[in-house]
Amino acid sequence: KTLTIIKDAVRNVKDRHGLDLDPDAFPLDDVKTYELFQRGETIGIFQYESAGMQKYLKELKPTVFGDLIAMNALYRPGPMAYIPNFIERKHGRELIKYDLPVMEEILADTYGITVYQEQVMLLSQKIASFTKGDADILRKAMGKKQKSVLDKMKAQFVAGAVKNGHPENVLEKVWTDWEAFAQYAFNKSHSTCYAYLAYQTAYLKAHYPGEYMSAVLNHAGSIDKITFFMEECKRMTIKVLGPDINESLNGFSVNKNGEIRFGLGGLKGVGEAAIDTIITERNK
Repeated sequence: KTLTIIKDAVRNVKDRHGLDLDPDAFPLDDVKTYELFQRGETIGIFQYESAGMQKYLKELKPTVFGDLIAMNALYRPGPMAYIPNFIERKHGRELIKYDLPVMEEILADTYGITVYQEQVMLLSQKIASFTKGDADILRKAMGKKQKSVLDKMKAQFVAGAVKNGHPENVLEKVWTDWEAFAQYAFNKSHSTCYAYLAYQTAYLKAHYPGEYMSAVLNHAGSIDKITFFMEECKRMTIKVLGPDINESLNGFSVNKNGEIRFGLGGLKGVGEAAIDTIITERNK
């Protein structure tokens, strides 16, 4: 559904401005897009539109793509507890500390908080010389809470890390933290795909609000949802106008002033054939 909304918004931009947009070419450092996230104006933005998410976005004020990936992974039962620390650390109000100096390289992006399964995999390789295969077995065992496998791997982890010169008492703490965290750990590659789609929708909403919101309205489905998104248009000071025989298409569309027009398809008793005829006649 989101991919179709993006496609439709791009088509709306083409129709109104004659521009061929490529969502995969949107720059990932676009200020206007991050400002939209920072204000929490994410209604109609894939994965980021709940009230709780809006609240945290306003507090976090994301400035880089990595912040969006992390928020997507953290905003779920369990890891939500880490969001306040994540926010405090980003803004320098809480000290970012690493149990072992080598951990900084892998945890710097997430301000010293382990958020992703991939981080545990990389850290186990770095600290205790786990092979890639061992690291993957560790990830699976943590995700499935396989106590017997974890106990065996703990011994391997401590032994390997001590051999690499790390203090045993700190390793105990690292392992305990991982065990607690692992049941919530999210897969970064998965979260990245979500954040990337969300970023594309936010970019369109920030730069082409009318074109984007009319695409959203066309896929809203229920009348409740249409009303909900119309309220958002009102907040964005985009007019949503009634159907017009000289301007409307079948569904919601954007007119030359950037206002949204109700489609003729929303009228009772008006079939698609009639609409096609009207539009063809009008274009002539």
